[in-house]
Amino acid sequence: MCTHLTKRQSVYYFRRVIPTNLQSYFDGKKQWMQSLGTKDLTEGKRLARLAGTHTDGLIEQALAQLARGSGQSVGGASNPLAGRPVTPAEIEQTDFEERQRFEQEERYEGREEYRRALEKRMALTTQELSTEEAAIKDLFGAKDYDHAVAMERLKIYQHDIRAALKANDPELLAQPTATAAVVTGVMLDGDLTDRWAVERAVKPKGVEAHRSVARWFYERVGRKAVADITRADVLAFKNALVDEGQTLANIKIKLSRLRTLLQWAADNDYTAFNAANGIKVIDKNAAKNKRTEFSLVALKAIFESPVYSTGARPTQGRGEAAYWLPLLALFTGARLEELGQLRITDIAELTYPDLDGQDRTADFIKILEDDDAGQSLKNANSERRVPVHPELKRLGFLEYCADIKRQGHARLFPELKPNRFGTLTAKWGEWFGSYKRGQCGVTDSRMTFHSFRHTFKQYARQVGMVEGIQRQIMGHSGDDVADDYGSDYYLHPLVEGMALFKIPGLKLPNAIERNNGL
Repeated sequence: MCTHLTKRQSVYYFRRVIPTNLQSYFDGKKQWMQSLGTKDLTEGKRLARLAGTHTDGLIEQALAQLARGSGQSVGGASNPLAGRPVTPAEIEQTDFEERQRFEQEERYEGREEYRRALEKRMALTTQELSTEEAAIKDLFGAKDYDHAVAMERLKIYQHDIRAALKANDPELLAQPTATAAVVTGVMLDGDLTDRWAVERAVKPKGVEAHRSVARWFYERVGRKAVADITRADVLAFKNALVDEGQTLANIKIKLSRLRTLLQWAADNDYTAFNAANGIKVIDKNAAKNKRTEFSLVALKAIFESPVYSTGARPTQGRGEAAYWLPLLALFTGARLEELGQLRITDIAELTYPDLDGQDRTADFIKILEDDDAGQSLKNANSERRVPVHPELKRLGFLEYCADIKRQGHARLFPELKPNRFGTLTAKWGEWFGSYKRGQCGVTDSRMTFHSFRHTFKQYARQVGMVEGIQRQIMGHSGDDVADDYGSDYYLHPLVEGMALFKIPGLKLPNAIERNNGL
């Protein structure tokens, strides 16, 4: 018997293909797919039989309407196939698709043991895998990314089997089982996360991070609908994390993500209140461990290291990205990914009026959001134009840009490749952390690449750069009129402010010939 039972990770799902000739009766849906909310095979089969009986009825209803020539679909839409009798060929096609699906399920279930073994292997690092297995893991990563992007773009109120069950089978909803909440309410790790992600345009990496927290929550508290989550549940989750020895910083992040999802649920009437409000952990070491600016000693160590002193270009440093990304971060205060995704067209000479109305020209770095070009920013305030600092010009940055343009590249750092979430600088950031510690001897864990941003802020204050100009250059939001800098008229104060920026005691070496050392 075809049970339409399938499994994702450890949870059972009901999945049934809608026959092609009947899909128009269900608003174009190709299948029913619904989590059964259980890891138990016996319970999964029971719930799948109930859902199967229900969908049998829906299919029979659609076939009857088709035979009668009814133009109304089960979902309420007009059916273009109405107005003629069902042919034997169509009935045969329906039966064939059902048999084909059953055979697919049989084959799928037969590979369960091999999938589990492969999942364990794929959890290892690529260094621990054979070359063939590492290649398979690469393919899995690419597939995960494509799936995450597709999920992010789903329609928020897509019809699914849960809606059909609720509308047509109230007895099933009344079943006093441990999984009743899965059928009757919106779940934290399902529809709610999907809808939150679509509305807020969350990147795939962020979606996965929040979905992961939902899984952590359910594994420690038990599955229940969002509307049934209580303050006691959230406290139990927090206490479980503490008992497991999770770091306070990690617990803080998990509670914050859970709070975000529950707040969206409350704002959209999926629950009466945010059960996570006010629940937090006190990390006494948070200030001590907070990221900080680079000290002058650390800056000298970085900019006297082999990349700058001998022209070395480590393979994982991705060519000239190893040389220019730290320098650009130091003299712009920009975020790593903002710099890594720059295009050649983002470096441009602009004309602007000075305070006397005379035209001036200067070179700018345009930090923009462009979905078509794969460029994204943290928030709307992040879009800005940053003057190219004189020190960057002295070191040959504009010549480098011209050379990359002559080579026909669209991006400023063409050797950077996106990870499965589309982030260009993820792997590069890992390399820089290792290089900073190993080659430069900067071992303070509070000093990361983001410390260049803190460093820019620190020295901008020291030289007396106006706070509003600092915010505009760095892409920070604020509450005063200085935040209007950045329009065509106010480019002049930005150029003047950037010219003030310097780091006393730091002498950068002249550009030298590059080689492929390290």
